[in-house]
Amino acid sequence: METKLCRLCCKNEATSYIFHKEPDGTELSAKIMYCCANIDIKDGDGLPAFVCDSCEQELDTCYRFVLKCEASDKQLRSQSLSIISQVIANLDGSTSPVEVKAEIKYQSDDDNHYEDPHSDDIPLDQLRHDTASIKYENVIASNTKRKPHKTRIKYKNSGPKKCTVCGRQCTNQSTLVIHMRSHTNEYSYPCSLCDKKYKDGGNLKRHMDRHHSEHTRMRNFICESCGKGFFSKSDVTIHMRTHTGETPYSCTECAARFTQLGALIRHKKRHTGEKDHMCSICPKRFCTKEELKMHHVVHSTEKKYSCPLCDTSFKHQSNLTKHIRLHTESRNFICNYCGRNFKFKGNLKLHIERQHSEKSGFCDLCSRHAPNLETHMWRHTGERPLKCEMCTSSFFELKALARHVNFKHTKTDRYKCDVEGCSMMFPSRPMLDFHIAKLHGTHIPFPCDRCTRAFYRKNDLARHKIGTHKERLV
Repeated sequence: METKLCRLCCKNEATSYIFHKEPDGTELSAKIMYCCANIDIKDGDGLPAFVCDSCEQELDTCYRFVLKCEASDKQLRSQSLSIISQVIANLDGSTSPVEVKAEIKYQSDDDNHYEDPHSDDIPLDQLRHDTASIKYENVIASNTKRKPHKTRIKYKNSGPKKCTVCGRQCTNQSTLVIHMRSHTNEYSYPCSLCDKKYKDGGNLKRHMDRHHSEHTRMRNFICESCGKGFFSKSDVTIHMRTHTGETPYSCTECAARFTQLGALIRHKKRHTGEKDHMCSICPKRFCTKEELKMHHVVHSTEKKYSCPLCDTSFKHQSNLTKHIRLHTESRNFICNYCGRNFKFKGNLKLHIERQHSEKSGFCDLCSRHAPNLETHMWRHTGERPLKCEMCTSSFFELKALARHVNFKHTKTDRYKCDVEGCSMMFPSRPMLDFHIAKLHGTHIPFPCDRCTRAFYRKNDLARHKIGTHKERLV
């Protein structure tokens, strides 16, 4: 069988690899199994692993249609309960109560004929009224019996199924179908009381129970060790592991152990390299939602962590903790070579590498101590032995060569200016910020508090204060 034959139509020449991840993180194989539950696709099963462009477009249309139908069904079923409640409330408040009549079923014969001996005694208006009442009661009864969740599709039990995206082993086909939703970015189950959205009904129900039912639910399950209350017995069981130290979930690839299954699943993504959470501002991806939330702070200008001893503010709590140590802690890290002390171990390590390593030494030409005497002498001789493989540029520092390759050859269009009519692109975020502030901004962001000058970059302000006012930037 040809390897480039389309797996879906078996006619055209295929070009798209079904195990390649799309921008939304979903593989074509996952979409095929999601739309066709009876098809099982595995990598290396000997069948064609490509699809043609025509089938890929039809599959994308079908996949979006299935997601749309599921979302519409969920919305309609959630609205049906409110409609039924409104009808019942109107019936309870009406002045003329509806008479409930029992529907009598007759045993019919082969001719489907029966006689009603009292039918001639009932007036025609009364008969119409009774018939309408029975029909209306049947509609109410059928609506109240309707369940507010989606009808589940029953699959033949063909044994355990393995996810082709992450390799997770599912007990059956229906479990695999539910699991495949975790690899898509479609949140078809919105909460009707807040702006939260979920990928399946189970997580939506758990959200409703935890956040919108506290006035009706009671914390009846109490921890015997600390007295903390919980809504369910399973929550108490998980909480008790914090007292007993029990870690029932272990990683198969390392020695890490966890108290909850969710923590183990998040940990396994470290080994597989799976990053489902993508930043909406930059192309970076992360393993967990918490890491993505922490990353969003990088794109904001808010600094909500302030030092209580000075006016310095920071974006992250960890940076504030390190800064406070400058005010409180003593210099406990002492250099064994020269006796110089430092507050941080990293600064001591950096000092030893620069001043006391085998490569360091004193330069007789400029009377300075160099971390690497050999590379330092290249500055005096004009030698540039580090050549760029993509152009004719040469350098005498390795970090200068790396910066040149990233900024000039590999990452030149990483950040694009969003201002309308401007097509400039830059390799780093600071260069883009400087471009926007200087050409598209209305004010200069870094003014000097000692004179009338202002600067577009913070390091330019620092150099100005050091050179002009003999003051370092705090």
